[in-house]
Amino acid sequence: MELPNIIEKITHQEEREKREYFFALQIWDEGVKSAIWTIEEKGIKVVVLGSQEEWEGGVDELIAAVDKSLSVAFERFEGIGEEPSRVIFGLSDDWISGDKIIPEKQEMLSALCQRLDLKPIGFVSIFDALNYRIKEIEGVPPSMILINLGKKAINLAVIEAGKIYKVEKVLRSDNLGADVYEGLLRFEEVENLPSRMVLFNGEETEEARQILISFPWQTPSPEGKELSFLHFPKVEILPYDFDINAISLVGGKETAAFSGFKVDLEPKEREKKESLEFSKEKEFEKGEKEDNLGFVKGKDVAYFTPKMPKEEEIQEEGAAKKTDFLIEEEKPKTKPSFEFIRGNFFGKKIFGFFSSFLRPLEIGGGIIFLIALSLLFFLWNIPQAKITVFFSPQVLEKELEIIIDPNQETIDEKNLILPGQVIEVEIGGEKNISTTGKKTVGEKARGEITIYNRTDTKKVFPEGTIIIGPGELKFVLDREVEVASKTPNLETGVDEWGEAKVEVSAFDIGAQYNLAANSQFRFKDFPTTSFLGKNESAFTGGSSREISAVSEEDQKNLQKKLLGELEENAKNEILLKVPQGKKLVEEAISSSITSVSFDHKVGEEAQTLNLKLKVKFSGLVFDQKELLGLIKNSLSSQIPENFEFKDEEILTRFEFKEKKNDGSVLFSVFLQANLLPKLDTAEIIKNIKGKRPKMAKSYFSNISGFSDLEISFSPKLPKILEVIPKQEDKISLELRSRK
Repeated sequence: MELPNIIEKITHQEEREKREYFFALQIWDEGVKSAIWTIEEKGIKVVVLGSQEEWEGGVDELIAAVDKSLSVAFERFEGIGEEPSRVIFGLSDDWISGDKIIPEKQEMLSALCQRLDLKPIGFVSIFDALNYRIKEIEGVPPSMILINLGKKAINLAVIEAGKIYKVEKVLRSDNLGADVYEGLLRFEEVENLPSRMVLFNGEETEEARQILISFPWQTPSPEGKELSFLHFPKVEILPYDFDINAISLVGGKETAAFSGFKVDLEPKEREKKESLEFSKEKEFEKGEKEDNLGFVKGKDVAYFTPKMPKEEEIQEEGAAKKTDFLIEEEKPKTKPSFEFIRGNFFGKKIFGFFSSFLRPLEIGGGIIFLIALSLLFFLWNIPQAKITVFFSPQVLEKELEIIIDPNQETIDEKNLILPGQVIEVEIGGEKNISTTGKKTVGEKARGEITIYNRTDTKKVFPEGTIIIGPGELKFVLDREVEVASKTPNLETGVDEWGEAKVEVSAFDIGAQYNLAANSQFRFKDFPTTSFLGKNESAFTGGSSREISAVSEEDQKNLQKKLLGELEENAKNEILLKVPQGKKLVEEAISSSITSVSFDHKVGEEAQTLNLKLKVKFSGLVFDQKELLGLIKNSLSSQIPENFEFKDEEILTRFEFKEKKNDGSVLFSVFLQANLLPKLDTAEIIKNIKGKRPKMAKSYFSNISGFSDLEISFSPKLPKILEVIPKQEDKISLELRSRK
């Protein structure tokens, strides 16, 4: 094998690895497609395709679908070159309004780029890209009805001589032909509809094609409207990847122009040859936009403006069979931007400079020299190291009593008084619970008794007089009654008792008061030898049942729960009002109820209890720097020599003790300060620069209290290349505590 052939293969391999790659991402309301493409010497090439994924709903579903599609593209792309990050979007027309992406969709794309670390370089309408690509392949501006088949809706555009009149969206029904018919009726401004339908992006396109072929297009609708077809339309299907390829190729031409290349089209499948000046290089000034197709160098996707080339720019010069992209490198008219140089730093600058030595030498030594030199340059200028050194600290603990006084304007270090600020909010809320109280309700038994007087004098019993029946059940007289005295019977020789009838009611509710007839009653304050009672008929009407009712405990529990919820909400509202640099003492939040309203009183029958509550909450805030100043001043005499502590190494815990009448609050503050060795970080950096992590750890192990060492490199390097940079400004050093 000849050495020049080996060098040539290696050179081609390195050129492929240094080539920049891009994403193409097609998005419509029901799905996404993706591809990875690049710019080669012979043209714009789609390298791999991602998968087609379905999505519906919000931005999270869109991000998941794009992530899945790009993951498939990454798997197929592995080993070809450096993974891309810049992306061209192909968007459905209902995502675009005029020359801008509608705000709702723009927010979704911004979130997508942020979550997946993508850098947008432009967008194009899917229909514009397909129209332009078909025009390139066929050699003449097409006339057709372009139909995007979705499961829930179809999007269709009428194109006449390369001009898209508009795009209509029609919701899907069970009849695809009727849906397309309905959409075409909306193109009243088109005198004669093109007799050619082109389908794309559907899962069952052949089935859809057969449906549309058999549909009676020239039959009037039920409303009497007719479609303006001159001939019965023929139906065609685009290949599965035609749309994503079109987006990649059309976007690729723009990107090639921005990168300093000239894109020529050489048709080979037709007799006519067209020359397109799709985009001309411009000098970009700050804030300037490029109008072609909305691809804007260094701009955010929100500023892209889609625009297709004018028909006057398309010239027919001959005949050929096929259209390919040919790219010729030419010198840019303006100096490349820093962003472009940075994105291709080694490929465009270092590798390009030294490759002039490689080709004449054509020996392996030149390649090795180039790689070694590039590696040295990289290791000297690019890597940064973040070093965190952990020490086992000396812990200093102390308890201070500090007063936070909203009436104090300046700090009082002697008496440990901090100025405070009161923040008040009033919030209301509503809550309900199921009642737990029980109550017995019912009706009282009623009846009539006869009272017998066995004394020599008449007796008047007032209303409400209590009489006692069997089982010690109490009854009351419903009215006043007078009972005559007894009278002697001369014939029989036996006295006749005085008697009177009166209505009585049970003392309480319950069926137990329904006494049988001929029950005997006595008076509480008189013996039965003087007065007694008897009922001729049974008592009736007594009943009882247990119901759910509001208890006093229910009201207390409900108010406690709602107050706790409002307090949490109040704390969040107060925190939003806390000025920067100040801290809220959460333990000191106080509350006062301004309005309380229960929908049921205690004892009322109810299944649930509702409470509306309004509460005023007061919070106390203080300046954290002033507190740290008090702490440092209090601890300064207790810090050992050659030790120090940092603000972030101080832990504080407040314990509320007393709120005074003047509004000031007394706290016990428990302090824990982690003391670290006092070290000269600048001197340490000088001593460890250029050393391997193992040697650096050995250096720190000689310092008292050293516990551990963590070193992270940016960018991440293989273990063999991990060396602390020699440039001190690329080293950051932090001392931390670790118990």
